[in-house]
Amino acid sequence: MNPGTPPDLPPDPRTLSWYDRAALLTARAAAADVLTSRSMALRNMVWAWLAAVVVAGGWFFAWAGLGWYLGLEDAADADLLVTVVLVLVSLLAAGVALATFGRVVRRGRAAHRLLEAWTALDRLPPARALPPGNIPQPLASTWDLMRAGQPWKNTVPLDGRRYLAYLSGKSLMWMAAPVAPLLIGAVLVLVALVGGLGQEDGGVYSQVAVAGAGSAIAAVGLWGLGKGLRHYSWALREARARISEEKTWPLLTAR
Repeated sequence: MNPGTPPDLPPDPRTLSWYDRAALLTARAAAADVLTSRSMALRNMVWAWLAAVVVAGGWFFAWAGLGWYLGLEDAADADLLVTVVLVLVSLLAAGVALATFGRVVRRGRAAHRLLEAWTALDRLPPARALPPGNIPQPLASTWDLMRAGQPWKNTVPLDGRRYLAYLSGKSLMWMAAPVAPLLIGAVLVLVALVGGLGQEDGGVYSQVAVAGAGSAIAAVGLWGLGKGLRHYSWALREARARISEEKTWPLLTAR
């Protein structure tokens, strides 16, 4: 297992070996099922949004509390104590939430990196040099069917378009759902910059508080959108590779 790979994920396929194509394709299918759900799990999106809300709230209350204290004309010791406690608790909560978000990002990145490696495994030259073995029909790729010499009309080839739909299903949700926090964060930043908050007492601190909170929310929206786009572009490349083999199948089997 490579350093940085979570223990509950399949290992890097480059560290493994198989005695035939059937064993490789069986392991590949099992690993892809696990990694697809882990890489694009909707719970990761929920955790990321919750972390963004906590980070935004912690930033907001820390700066708002600081602005409130500095705006007092005759601050008492109790006011200072309340401000210090508020700032520390807010920053501590924001730090914990930021660490949680970082963990979600690292686990999702590790799962997607392994998913790419496992999905492309059957097309590598060492994998295609293995003896076929007894390959179950649902796991046989277009290349396996071509090598077996099966006629086009008597087989069910791997449909690249259905493959694209299978791989990219959750990526559409990841590209659509983050639009809401992205817009909310952008609106908060615009309100902070041009909404006249700086003209009030303690306005600079209010501007920093609102702008920082909006930036945190918008950043998570951008992250989710980028994650969905990356996954979809990878699924599209993978499906195109399958479709290109399907297009060459009649030509190859005719030789």
